[in-house]
Amino acid sequence: MLVRSICVRVFLAVALTVGAGLALAAEKPESLVPFDKLDAAAQARVRQVVPGHTFYRNVRLPKPTVRARYDVFEYLINNLDQCSIAAQLLKIIKYRSERRPDGSYFADDRKGAAGYLWPLLDTPGERLFFAQGVDKRGERVSGSAVILFRYREKQPGSIECELHGFVKVDSWMQRLCALLFLPFITSTVDQRFGEVVDVPVQVSETATADPAKVLKLLDTLSPEDTAMMKEFRALVAKPEAKP
Repeated sequence: MLVRSICVRVFLAVALTVGAGLALAAEKPESLVPFDKLDAAAQARVRQVVPGHTFYRNVRLPKPTVRARYDVFEYLINNLDQCSIAAQLLKIIKYRSERRPDGSYFADDRKGAAGYLWPLLDTPGERLFFAQGVDKRGERVSGSAVILFRYREKQPGSIECELHGFVKVDSWMQRLCALLFLPFITSTVDQRFGEVVDVPVQVSETATADPAKVLKLLDTLSPEDTAMMKEFRALVAKPEAKP
């Protein structure tokens, strides 16, 4: 029963953080974080997790190469609330991400996990996020994460991506359990962390491969949502620029 309890705690911690990194810090992965590009407020958020993170992961993405228009993909990464609306229409997810007045995004998966995501850096081909979450199923578990996402257009319609994540679990017991079970939860963590970018990936690929389908679905939105999605709709409808 004790082992089972520990396993449950570990998986809850992974689920809540929406992205965990799973490797001890022997190789100093914190050097990946572009502190020199961050303002004081952003640095303060990052330092809540890095250094001192519980674990780090170079995430194995299901699609390290995205087959999509670069402008559509980047727009969705920069507008996760609009991305979630399109993803709902495409039945990729059942919930929405809401943009808050402070610039953060809030999402609740309606299964007990909820959290906030703060964009901290917006430079060409590089995004940095700070995340806080809680899993309300059973025992309450909480933690924070720093997510570094990098991407580049290798050739028109082909975007290479990499994702790095640092997690700090709030409870010392959760931190101990996570470190003990690192080899067993790598794939689960890759999945949770990958979800941060997987929705924009799927939406952008569909919008590139079948823009008519996306435009038709956008026409079914309420007037309020239609107004919000106006710029995205125009982008999808615009013919792809040819090299």
